[in-house]
Amino acid sequence: MDTAYLATPKPPPSLHIPDSPSTVDVRVIDTNTLIYLKPSLFWQPSLPNFDGIDAPIYCFLISHNDHHIIFDLGVRPDWENSAPKTVSIIKAATVVTPGTDVASTLDSDSSGLNIRSKDIDAVIWSHNHFDHIGNMSTFPPSTDLILGPGVRAASWPGWPSNPEAEILDSDIHGRAVREISFDGATTDQVLKIGRFDAVDFFRDGSFYLLDALGHAVGHLCALARTTAHPPSFVFLGADACHHAGVLRPTEYLPLPRSVAPSSPFPRDSTADAKELTGEILNRGICPGALHQRLTLAQRPDAPFFTVANGPLFADHDAAMGTVRKMQEVDAAGDVFVLIAHDGSLRGKIPLFPERINGWMAHGLRAETRWLFCKDFEGALGDVETAGSCC
Repeated sequence: MDTAYLATPKPPPSLHIPDSPSTVDVRVIDTNTLIYLKPSLFWQPSLPNFDGIDAPIYCFLISHNDHHIIFDLGVRPDWENSAPKTVSIIKAATVVTPGTDVASTLDSDSSGLNIRSKDIDAVIWSHNHFDHIGNMSTFPPSTDLILGPGVRAASWPGWPSNPEAEILDSDIHGRAVREISFDGATTDQVLKIGRFDAVDFFRDGSFYLLDALGHAVGHLCALARTTAHPPSFVFLGADACHHAGVLRPTEYLPLPRSVAPSSPFPRDSTADAKELTGEILNRGICPGALHQRLTLAQRPDAPFFTVANGPLFADHDAAMGTVRKMQEVDAAGDVFVLIAHDGSLRGKIPLFPERINGWMAHGLRAETRWLFCKDFEGALGDVETAGSCC
């Protein structure tokens, strides 16, 4: 067994991504908006002393030569001006700490990049929930709106035409709207990336949109090629899950023997875990065996959570199917997975106007893989009290 892990990692299946010399520039936009995620709505089971997180909402500027698109817009700062039904949902289910918006972030940038809201060819909504659709009226009518399958019929007529709508009529007023098709019914080039149905958006292998069912109608993920030689990719996970503990550990990425949510750590420890628990928790280092007691079935190769049963994953089986596909992608050594609300990455990855294309050269995947475990510090205290973890 690989002594760095609590179980022997299995080789992940091939993703069969076609070779291409074409890449896109990927810039992660954090508008500094936070949204409270209540665990019972998004993942299960509950863990002691883990009552939720104030999470970011990552948006992405994708540049393909002189063409620029945005993947997701986050929450509009004036969320009270959303459709009345959406305002009621926000007040009942979460707390939003407003930041700015994507268009303002582009237009106020003084770095010399000079990509403005007027330069955006299209906005892609991963799905039609309020924390991803922003305010389309901040972009000119020349900016198209790209949607997943079935989203247009599920969203419009919007408010005020439909008093019960969660989307605004103004989001599509005067602009071209296009739905992606994964059934071959349009000119979209459909292929497989891993087990995902995919569309080659720019038709050169640089950026793919992926059919990621379960959380919402027409939910999309994306795969961006960030370098060609060697190939590397960033996977935009959107809301396929809301916490990295849904993705990891797996049979491909089992728990390491030592987990350090906040600092470098020795990969192997032969000392008795019970004797060292207090010291290593204070140092930000913890035996993987202690974390194992929090995972599903207390296994080192099983994740901490599944997605929640409930209204936010109406098709739970499809949502878990998407998660399993993502876990295969997550295990590929040349892919860096970014889900929209991964707060563990704040301060750890380059943000707009910098590119994230150099993530592989900088070792960001390995450096950040288990940072989410910091959310479990309170739960680990209960495990420690319960007795030896070994």
